Amino acid sequence: MRRIRPTRRGFAVVLIVAVAAGMSTTFGSRSLDAMILPAVVALGGAVVQLLLLDAPTVTRGTPPAGDPGTTGTVSLAVDADTSATATVRDRLPPGLDGDARGTVLVGGEPLTYDVTYRERGVHDLGPAVVHARDVLGLARREFVTAGRDSVVVYPRVFDPSPAVAERLRGLSTPADTAERGAFDHLREYTRSDSLRDVHWKSSAKRDDLVVQEFVDDGDGPTVTVAASAEAGRADRMAEAAATVGYTLLAEGAGVVLTTPSGRVTLAPGETGRLLAHLARVGDGAVPDRDADVIVRAAADGTTVRIDGASLPFDPERRRSVASGSDDESDGGVPVDTDRAVEVSA
Repeated sequence: MRRIRPTRRGFAVVLIVAVAAGMSTTFGSRSLDAMILPAVVALGGAVVQLLLLDAPTVTRGTPPAGDPGTTGTVSLAVDADTSATATVRDRLPPGLDGDARGTVLVGGEPLTYDVTYRERGVHDLGPAVVHARDVLGLARREFVTAGRDSVVVYPRVFDPSPAVAERLRGLSTPADTAERGAFDHLREYTRSDSLRDVHWKSSAKRDDLVVQEFVDDGDGPTVTVAASAEAGRADRMAEAAATVGYTLLAEGAGVVLTTPSGRVTLAPGETGRLLAHLARVGDGAVPDRDADVIVRAAADGTTVRIDGASLPFDPERRRSVASGSDDESDGGVPVDTDRAVEVSA
């Protein structure tokens, strides 16, 4: 909280008072005194109003997590015991772009502004700076409010290259479909279903996708993924690991992911948890001898290693994962459990 300062309007009033006072002293005009007194009262009232103003509080509403290029809306509700007009400016980190300024009535409708996500990571918004003005706009008082809030920006996710997709399909698809039990019935397709369960012949007859249900359908495979990065290559590693993990989860496989930030165990479809973990990961090395998939990001490129084959991370089109919901599975790529995959960059 800082001292009270006059606004440009306040400076003009002070100048008028000073000029009028000088002319009154020189020429003794009572009409000028009649103009000086109201101006002085107005300036004094502005100072008193701002002195009595309690420090405002700001409640910030943040947008959901998303990947780079996503635009979200932030809201700032400013409250105080005393009503006042205020100019609010929220402080943005380098990883977010936006015009975080506006004028609001304290206690009235919140200020809203748009932010565009630029860089992967967890970015802090705030603190917000509030410049409160008196009712006549003659003076202002600055308050730096307490409190910060975070926005999570995911790594970018792509469709894997055909070579990587083929090997991932082998990891996420059970080696012997007969082990899943006898056929039971057909039902309507949902977004969480794996494409390998679609009964294409029946779907063609119905003009709608249907999937096969099996008796005593067992759990899907679990794929272990290890991801590491040399210094300065964490973003590329996160993108490759996100692409591999997202593909496996969307195809019904479980994933155990190990990164320099720790280990996370993911059930099929938990893409939101995958991306939230990779939004925070930094560079570093992890043990990868027993991993099915090894992602490595280095100065000479990013690779994915599967079953002893080291493939370049050369992805196809980018996926849209703006909402980060755990039920997103569109565009998944299937993959055999007893094989190993490694990606390097």
